[in-house]
Amino acid sequence: MGSRSPQIEEEVLATSAVLRSWGYEAVVVAPLTRGFRRRLAAAGVVGQEAPEPSGGSLRAQWSEAHALAALIAEARPLLIHAHGFRTAVAGLLARRKLADTTPLVVSPHLLPHLLREDPRLGLRRTAYRYVLSHCDAVVVQTETQRQELASLQAEAAEHAELVPYGLSPQAEPDALNLGRRRELLGMTPSGVLVGCVVDALEVRALQAFLDAAARLCMEYPSLEFALIGRGVDRERYHDLAHRRGLMGATVFVDPRDRFFRAVSTLNVLVTPQQGWPSGMLALQALSANIGVVAIEGGEVDEILGEMRQVTLATADGAAALGAGIMHQLKAATERMPRQHDAVQTSEASPFLVSKQFYDLGESWAVPGGRRSDAEAQAPGPEVAAAFGPTRAARALIGVYQRLLDEA
Repeated sequence: MGSRSPQIEEEVLATSAVLRSWGYEAVVVAPLTRGFRRRLAAAGVVGQEAPEPSGGSLRAQWSEAHALAALIAEARPLLIHAHGFRTAVAGLLARRKLADTTPLVVSPHLLPHLLREDPRLGLRRTAYRYVLSHCDAVVVQTETQRQELASLQAEAAEHAELVPYGLSPQAEPDALNLGRRRELLGMTPSGVLVGCVVDALEVRALQAFLDAAARLCMEYPSLEFALIGRGVDRERYHDLAHRRGLMGATVFVDPRDRFFRAVSTLNVLVTPQQGWPSGMLALQALSANIGVVAIEGGEVDEILGEMRQVTLATADGAAALGAGIMHQLKAATERMPRQHDAVQTSEASPFLVSKQFYDLGESWAVPGGRRSDAEAQAPGPEVAAAFGPTRAARALIGVYQRLLDEA
Protein backbone atom coordinates (compact mmCIF):
# COMPACT_ATOMS: atom_id res chain seq x y z
CA MET A 1 0.00 0.00 0.00
CA GLY A 2 1.35 3.39 -0.95
CA SER A 3 -0.99 5.58 1.11
CA ARG A 4 -3.27 5.55 4.14
CA SER A 5 -6.56 4.80 2.42
CA PRO A 6 -9.25 3.47 4.79
CA GLN A 7 -10.86 1.61 1.89
CA ILE A 8 -7.63 -0.14 0.84
CA GLU A 9 -6.90 -0.88 4.51
CA GLU A 10 -10.27 -2.62 4.85
CA GLU A 11 -9.69 -4.65 1.70
CA VAL A 12 -6.16 -5.69 2.68
CA LEU A 13 -7.15 -6.53 6.24
CA ALA A 14 -10.16 -8.61 5.22
CA THR A 15 -8.24 -10.86 2.82
CA SER A 16 -4.87 -11.04 4.61
CA ALA A 17 -6.53 -12.06 7.87
CA VAL A 18 -8.22 -15.00 6.14
CA LEU A 19 -5.01 -15.95 4.33
CA ARG A 20 -3.16 -15.93 7.63
CA SER A 21 -5.82 -18.11 9.28
CA TRP A 22 -5.34 -20.64 6.48
CA GLY A 23 -1.61 -20.88 7.14
CA TYR A 24 -0.28 -18.40 4.57
CA GLU A 25 2.33 -15.85 5.60
CA ALA A 26 1.40 -12.26 4.76
CA VAL A 27 3.39 -9.06 5.29
CA VAL A 28 1.64 -5.73 4.76
CA VAL A 29 4.06 -2.94 3.81
CA ALA A 30 2.24 0.38 4.17
CA PRO A 31 2.02 3.67 6.07
CA LEU A 32 0.32 2.22 9.14
CA THR A 33 -2.21 4.09 11.24
CA ARG A 34 -2.52 3.00 14.85
CA GLY A 35 -5.90 1.40 14.23
CA PHE A 36 -4.74 -0.48 11.15
CA ARG A 37 -1.60 -1.72 12.90
CA ARG A 38 -3.68 -2.90 15.85
CA ARG A 39 -6.16 -4.77 13.65
CA LEU A 40 -3.37 -6.42 11.64
CA ALA A 41 -1.69 -7.60 14.83
CA ALA A 42 -4.98 -8.99 16.14
CA ALA A 43 -5.29 -11.03 12.93
CA GLY A 44 -1.70 -12.29 13.21
CA VAL A 45 -0.58 -10.36 10.11
CA VAL A 46 2.84 -8.69 10.11
CA GLY A 47 2.77 -4.95 9.41
CA GLN A 48 5.87 -3.18 8.07
CA GLU A 49 5.87 0.61 8.39
CA ALA A 50 6.46 2.54 5.16
CA PRO A 51 6.72 6.32 4.81
CA GLU A 52 3.66 8.27 3.69
CA PRO A 53 4.15 9.59 0.12
CA SER A 54 4.81 13.31 -0.08
CA GLY A 55 3.14 13.94 -3.43
CA GLY A 56 6.04 16.21 -4.40
CA SER A 57 8.09 16.43 -7.57
CA LEU A 58 8.65 13.54 -9.95
CA ARG A 59 12.17 13.15 -8.57
CA ALA A 60 10.83 12.94 -5.01
CA GLN A 61 8.19 10.39 -6.03
CA TRP A 62 10.82 8.28 -7.80
CA SER A 63 12.99 8.35 -4.69
CA GLU A 64 10.03 7.30 -2.53
CA ALA A 65 9.26 4.43 -4.92
CA HIS A 66 12.84 3.15 -4.55
CA ALA A 67 12.58 3.38 -0.74
CA LEU A 68 9.30 1.42 -0.77
CA ALA A 69 10.84 -1.13 -3.15
CA ALA A 70 13.69 -1.71 -0.69
CA LEU A 71 11.19 -2.44 2.10
CA ILE A 72 9.29 -4.87 -0.12
CA ALA A 73 12.49 -6.66 -1.14
CA GLU A 74 13.56 -7.01 2.51
CA ALA A 75 10.46 -9.11 3.17
CA ARG A 76 11.67 -11.63 0.52
CA PRO A 77 8.14 -12.32 -0.80
CA LEU A 78 7.25 -15.17 -3.12
CA LEU A 79 4.58 -12.91 -4.62
CA ILE A 80 3.88 -9.17 -4.50
CA HIS A 81 0.36 -7.73 -4.48
CA ALA A 82 0.48 -3.96 -5.04
CA HIS A 83 -2.51 -1.76 -4.26
CA GLY A 84 -2.45 1.36 -6.39
CA PHE A 85 -0.13 2.41 -9.20
CA ARG A 86 2.41 4.08 -6.92
CA THR A 87 2.94 0.82 -5.06
CA ALA A 88 2.97 -1.11 -8.34
CA VAL A 89 5.96 0.92 -9.51
CA ALA A 90 7.72 0.04 -6.26
CA GLY A 91 6.79 -3.60 -6.86
CA LEU A 92 8.41 -3.54 -10.29
CA LEU A 93 11.56 -2.01 -8.78
CA ALA A 94 11.55 -4.60 -5.96
CA ARG A 95 11.50 -7.43 -8.50
CA ARG A 96 14.90 -6.31 -9.70
CA LYS A 97 16.28 -7.08 -6.25
CA LEU A 98 14.45 -10.42 -6.14
CA ALA A 99 14.08 -13.20 -8.67
CA ASP A 100 12.76 -11.80 -11.96
CA THR A 101 10.10 -14.50 -11.83
CA THR A 102 8.49 -13.09 -8.64
CA PRO A 103 4.85 -12.56 -9.69
CA LEU A 104 3.41 -9.06 -9.38
CA VAL A 105 -0.35 -8.63 -8.91
CA VAL A 106 -1.79 -5.11 -9.19
CA SER A 107 -5.08 -3.76 -7.85
CA PRO A 108 -5.12 -0.44 -9.76
CA HIS A 109 -7.80 1.41 -7.74
CA LEU A 110 -7.99 3.60 -10.81
CA LEU A 111 -9.26 7.16 -10.45
CA PRO A 112 -10.20 8.21 -14.00
CA HIS A 113 -10.35 11.89 -13.10
CA LEU A 114 -6.62 11.87 -12.33
CA LEU A 115 -6.00 10.87 -15.94
CA ARG A 116 -8.26 13.66 -17.19
CA GLU A 117 -6.54 16.18 -14.92
CA ASP A 118 -2.99 14.96 -15.63
CA PRO A 119 -0.92 18.16 -15.93
CA ARG A 120 2.28 16.44 -17.03
CA LEU A 121 1.61 15.98 -20.76
CA GLY A 122 0.09 12.54 -20.26
CA LEU A 123 3.01 11.16 -18.24
CA ARG A 124 0.66 9.63 -15.68
CA ARG A 125 -1.28 7.76 -18.38
CA THR A 126 1.98 6.54 -19.94
CA ALA A 127 3.31 5.35 -16.57
CA TYR A 128 0.05 3.56 -15.74
CA ARG A 129 0.07 1.72 -19.06
CA TYR A 130 3.68 0.67 -18.52
CA VAL A 131 2.79 -0.81 -15.13
CA LEU A 132 -0.21 -2.68 -16.52
CA SER A 133 1.82 -4.16 -19.35
CA HIS A 134 4.61 -5.39 -17.03
CA CYS A 135 2.62 -6.92 -14.16
CA ASP A 136 1.49 -10.55 -14.11
CA ALA A 137 -2.14 -10.04 -13.13
CA VAL A 138 -4.59 -7.20 -12.63
CA VAL A 139 -7.37 -7.44 -10.04
CA VAL A 140 -10.65 -5.48 -10.08
CA GLN A 141 -13.55 -5.71 -7.65
CA THR A 142 -16.42 -4.86 -10.02
CA GLU A 143 -17.31 -4.75 -13.70
CA THR A 144 -17.56 -0.96 -13.32
CA GLN A 145 -13.86 -0.89 -12.46
CA ARG A 146 -13.14 -3.10 -15.46
CA GLN A 147 -14.94 -0.63 -17.75
CA GLU A 148 -12.99 2.29 -16.31
CA LEU A 149 -9.74 0.38 -16.74
CA ALA A 150 -10.65 -0.29 -20.40
CA SER A 151 -10.50 3.45 -21.05
CA LEU A 152 -6.84 3.29 -20.05
CA GLN A 153 -5.77 -0.07 -21.50
CA ALA A 154 -8.32 -2.38 -23.11
CA GLU A 155 -6.16 -5.50 -23.01
CA ALA A 156 -5.48 -5.23 -19.28
CA ALA A 157 -9.18 -4.70 -18.61
CA GLU A 158 -10.18 -7.70 -20.72
CA HIS A 159 -7.88 -10.08 -18.82
CA ALA A 160 -8.36 -8.54 -15.36
CA GLU A 161 -9.30 -10.97 -12.57
CA LEU A 162 -12.59 -10.22 -10.82
CA VAL A 163 -12.17 -10.52 -7.03
CA PRO A 164 -15.19 -9.24 -5.06
CA TYR A 165 -14.91 -6.76 -2.24
CA GLY A 166 -14.26 -8.37 1.12
CA LEU A 167 -15.43 -6.81 4.37
CA SER A 168 -13.88 -7.62 7.73
CA PRO A 169 -16.21 -9.77 9.86
CA GLN A 170 -16.37 -7.09 12.53
CA ALA A 171 -15.21 -3.52 12.91
CA GLU A 172 -13.28 -2.28 15.91
CA PRO A 173 -15.66 -1.99 18.83
CA ASP A 174 -16.44 1.55 19.89
CA ALA A 175 -17.50 1.98 23.49
CA LEU A 176 -18.79 5.53 22.93
CA ASN A 177 -22.41 6.28 22.20
CA LEU A 178 -23.43 8.23 19.10
CA GLY A 179 -23.62 11.63 20.75
CA ARG A 180 -20.16 11.34 22.27
CA ARG A 181 -18.64 10.10 19.01
CA ARG A 182 -20.06 13.13 17.22
CA GLU A 183 -18.77 15.52 19.88
CA LEU A 184 -15.24 14.14 19.56
CA LEU A 185 -15.33 14.69 15.80
CA GLY A 186 -16.69 18.23 16.08
CA MET A 187 -20.23 17.38 14.97
CA THR A 188 -23.53 18.47 16.48
CA PRO A 189 -24.58 15.59 18.76
CA SER A 190 -28.32 15.82 18.01
CA GLY A 191 -28.23 16.82 14.35
CA VAL A 192 -29.42 14.98 11.25
CA LEU A 193 -26.12 14.36 9.50
CA VAL A 194 -25.43 13.62 5.83
CA GLY A 195 -21.81 12.81 4.97
CA CYS A 196 -19.51 12.44 2.00
CA VAL A 197 -15.97 10.99 2.03
CA VAL A 198 -13.71 13.34 0.09
CA ASP A 199 -10.65 11.07 -0.12
CA ALA A 200 -10.07 10.24 -3.81
CA LEU A 201 -13.18 12.21 -4.80
CA GLU A 202 -13.25 14.17 -8.06
CA VAL A 203 -13.89 17.90 -7.66
CA ARG A 204 -16.91 17.68 -9.96
CA ALA A 205 -18.52 14.99 -7.79
CA LEU A 206 -17.80 16.97 -4.62
CA GLN A 207 -19.39 20.05 -6.15
CA ALA A 208 -22.49 18.02 -7.02
CA PHE A 209 -22.77 16.93 -3.37
CA LEU A 210 -22.34 20.50 -2.08
CA ASP A 211 -24.84 21.85 -4.61
CA ALA A 212 -27.34 19.24 -3.43
CA ALA A 213 -26.59 20.22 0.17
CA ALA A 214 -27.22 23.90 -0.64
CA ARG A 215 -30.60 23.05 -2.18
CA LEU A 216 -31.63 20.95 0.83
CA CYS A 217 -30.48 23.55 3.36
CA MET A 218 -32.88 26.10 1.88
CA GLU A 219 -35.80 23.75 2.51
CA TYR A 220 -34.58 21.79 5.58
CA PRO A 221 -32.40 24.05 7.78
CA SER A 222 -31.97 21.36 10.43
CA LEU A 223 -29.78 19.22 8.14
CA GLU A 224 -26.00 19.23 8.57
CA PHE A 225 -23.35 17.99 6.14
CA ALA A 226 -19.99 16.41 6.89
CA LEU A 227 -16.97 16.25 4.60
CA ILE A 228 -14.84 13.35 5.84
CA GLY A 229 -11.24 12.73 4.83
CA ARG A 230 -7.75 12.14 6.14
CA GLY A 231 -5.69 15.29 5.89
CA VAL A 232 -8.73 17.33 4.85
CA ASP A 233 -7.75 20.55 3.05
CA ARG A 234 -9.99 22.69 5.24
CA GLU A 235 -9.17 25.97 3.52
CA ARG A 236 -10.17 24.62 0.13
CA TYR A 237 -13.39 23.02 1.38
CA HIS A 238 -14.26 26.08 3.47
CA ASP A 239 -14.16 28.10 0.27
CA LEU A 240 -16.36 25.64 -1.63
CA ALA A 241 -18.90 25.58 1.21
CA HIS A 242 -18.81 29.36 1.69
CA ARG A 243 -19.66 30.01 -1.96
CA ARG A 244 -22.83 27.96 -1.52
CA GLY A 245 -23.86 29.50 1.82
CA LEU A 246 -23.16 26.25 3.68
CA MET A 247 -20.65 27.33 6.29
CA GLY A 248 -23.12 27.17 9.15
CA ALA A 249 -24.30 23.72 8.12
CA THR A 250 -21.01 22.00 7.21
CA VAL A 251 -18.38 20.27 9.34
CA PHE A 252 -14.98 19.10 8.15
CA VAL A 253 -13.85 15.86 9.75
CA ASP A 254 -10.40 14.29 9.77
CA PRO A 255 -10.98 10.88 11.39
CA ARG A 256 -7.24 10.04 11.53
CA ASP A 257 -7.20 6.33 12.44
CA ARG A 258 -10.90 6.20 13.38
CA PHE A 259 -12.52 6.22 9.95
CA PHE A 260 -15.26 3.79 10.93
CA ARG A 261 -16.15 5.99 13.91
CA ALA A 262 -16.64 8.95 11.58
CA VAL A 263 -18.86 7.02 9.16
CA SER A 264 -20.92 5.51 11.98
CA THR A 265 -21.95 9.00 13.18
CA LEU A 266 -23.88 9.71 9.97
CA ASN A 267 -27.55 9.25 9.18
CA VAL A 268 -26.80 8.94 5.45
CA LEU A 269 -23.59 8.52 3.44
CA VAL A 270 -23.46 9.89 -0.12
CA THR A 271 -21.03 8.34 -2.64
CA PRO A 272 -21.26 10.57 -5.73
CA GLN A 273 -18.53 8.79 -7.73
CA GLN A 274 -19.17 5.97 -10.21
CA GLY A 275 -16.22 3.67 -9.51
CA TRP A 276 -13.70 2.91 -6.78
CA PRO A 277 -13.88 3.44 -3.83
CA SER A 278 -17.66 3.95 -3.80
CA GLY A 279 -18.35 0.21 -3.45
CA MET A 280 -16.21 -0.20 -0.34
CA LEU A 281 -17.51 3.07 1.13
CA ALA A 282 -21.07 1.80 0.74
CA LEU A 283 -20.18 -1.52 2.37
CA GLN A 284 -18.52 0.25 5.30
CA ALA A 285 -21.62 2.42 5.75
CA LEU A 286 -24.03 -0.50 5.50
CA SER A 287 -21.98 -2.44 8.04
CA ALA A 288 -22.67 0.43 10.45
CA ASN A 289 -26.40 0.42 9.55
CA ILE A 290 -26.04 3.73 7.70
CA GLY A 291 -28.13 4.38 4.61
CA VAL A 292 -26.35 5.07 1.30
CA VAL A 293 -27.11 7.36 -1.63
CA ALA A 294 -25.18 6.52 -4.81
CA ILE A 295 -25.20 7.23 -8.54
CA GLU A 296 -27.20 5.02 -10.86
CA GLY A 297 -25.00 2.95 -13.15
CA GLY A 298 -21.94 2.93 -10.86
CA GLU A 299 -20.42 0.10 -8.87
CA VAL A 300 -22.73 0.61 -5.90
CA ASP A 301 -25.65 0.09 -8.27
CA GLU A 302 -23.89 -2.99 -9.66
CA ILE A 303 -23.25 -4.77 -6.37
CA LEU A 304 -25.74 -3.27 -3.89
CA GLY A 305 -28.50 -1.71 -5.97
CA GLU A 306 -31.17 -4.11 -4.69
CA MET A 307 -30.56 -3.43 -1.00
CA ARG A 308 -33.25 -1.49 0.82
CA GLN A 309 -30.74 0.78 2.54
CA VAL A 310 -29.34 1.99 -0.80
CA THR A 311 -30.97 4.80 -2.79
CA LEU A 312 -29.81 5.47 -6.35
CA ALA A 313 -29.87 8.99 -7.79
CA THR A 314 -31.50 8.52 -11.18
CA ALA A 315 -29.41 11.13 -12.98
CA ASP A 316 -26.33 13.28 -12.60
CA GLY A 317 -26.73 16.66 -10.96
CA ALA A 318 -27.56 18.27 -7.65
CA ALA A 319 -31.35 17.99 -7.94
CA ALA A 320 -31.33 14.21 -8.38
CA LEU A 321 -28.73 13.76 -5.65
CA GLY A 322 -30.75 15.91 -3.25
CA ALA A 323 -33.90 13.92 -3.98
CA GLY A 324 -31.97 10.72 -3.30
CA ILE A 325 -30.75 12.06 0.05
CA MET A 326 -34.27 12.98 1.16
CA HIS A 327 -35.61 9.62 0.03
CA GLN A 328 -32.99 7.78 2.07
CA LEU A 329 -33.56 9.97 5.15
CA LYS A 330 -37.29 9.24 5.05
CA ALA A 331 -36.63 5.54 4.45
CA ALA A 332 -34.23 5.51 7.41
CA THR A 333 -36.96 7.01 9.58
CA GLU A 334 -39.36 4.23 8.59
CA ARG A 335 -36.74 1.58 9.46
CA MET A 336 -36.27 2.87 13.00
CA PRO A 337 -37.62 0.55 15.74
CA ARG A 338 -41.23 1.30 16.63
CA GLN A 339 -40.57 1.06 20.37
CA HIS A 340 -38.67 4.38 20.21
CA ASP A 341 -40.91 7.40 20.28
CA ALA A 342 -40.43 9.70 17.34
CA VAL A 343 -40.22 13.47 17.58
CA GLN A 344 -40.74 16.19 15.03
CA THR A 345 -37.43 18.00 14.46
CA SER A 346 -38.97 21.27 13.28
CA GLU A 347 -41.63 22.63 10.96
CA ALA A 348 -38.96 22.99 8.30
CA SER A 349 -37.89 19.35 8.65
CA PRO A 350 -40.98 17.18 8.22
CA PHE A 351 -39.26 13.82 8.50
CA LEU A 352 -39.14 12.11 11.88
CA VAL A 353 -36.03 11.40 13.89
CA SER A 354 -35.91 8.74 16.60
CA LYS A 355 -35.21 9.84 20.16
CA GLN A 356 -32.43 7.27 20.01
CA PHE A 357 -30.28 10.02 18.52
CA TYR A 358 -31.01 12.44 21.34
CA ASP A 359 -30.50 10.23 24.41
CA LEU A 360 -26.87 11.25 24.79
CA GLY A 361 -26.46 10.62 28.49
CA GLU A 362 -26.90 6.88 28.41
CA SER A 363 -25.17 3.95 26.80
CA TRP A 364 -26.80 2.16 23.89
CA ALA A 365 -26.13 -1.15 25.66
CA VAL A 366 -28.99 -0.81 28.17
CA PRO A 367 -32.07 -2.96 28.76
CA GLY A 368 -35.20 -2.10 26.84
CA GLY A 369 -34.47 -3.11 23.28
CA ARG A 370 -31.49 -0.98 22.36
CA ARG A 371 -28.56 -2.63 20.68
CA SER A 372 -25.00 -2.24 21.83
CA ASP A 373 -22.49 -0.53 19.55
CA ALA A 374 -20.93 -3.90 18.69
CA GLU A 375 -24.30 -5.22 17.54
CA ALA A 376 -25.21 -2.02 15.73
CA GLN A 377 -21.89 -1.98 13.88
CA ALA A 378 -21.96 -5.64 12.81
CA PRO A 379 -22.55 -6.08 9.07
CA GLY A 380 -26.12 -7.02 8.22
CA PRO A 381 -26.73 -10.62 7.15
CA GLU A 382 -27.07 -9.66 3.47
CA VAL A 383 -23.80 -7.76 3.42
CA ALA A 384 -21.93 -10.37 5.47
CA ALA A 385 -23.13 -13.21 3.23
CA ALA A 386 -22.29 -11.50 -0.05
CA PHE A 387 -19.09 -9.71 0.93
CA GLY A 388 -17.49 -11.81 3.65
CA PRO A 389 -13.68 -11.98 3.44
CA THR A 390 -13.57 -15.72 2.72
CA ARG A 391 -15.02 -15.37 -0.76
CA ALA A 392 -12.53 -12.67 -1.74
CA ALA A 393 -9.63 -14.59 -0.19
CA ARG A 394 -10.49 -17.75 -2.13
CA ALA A 395 -10.58 -15.81 -5.38
CA LEU A 396 -7.21 -14.22 -4.62
CA ILE A 397 -5.62 -17.53 -3.68
CA GLY A 398 -6.70 -18.91 -7.03
CA VAL A 399 -4.89 -16.04 -8.78
CA TYR A 400 -1.82 -16.35 -6.55
CA GLN A 401 -1.51 -20.12 -6.98
CA ARG A 402 -1.81 -19.96 -10.73
CA LEU A 403 0.95 -17.34 -10.95
CA LEU A 404 3.24 -19.25 -8.57
CA ASP A 405 2.73 -22.45 -10.56
CA GLU A 406 3.66 -20.59 -13.74
CA ALA A 407 6.70 -18.87 -12.22
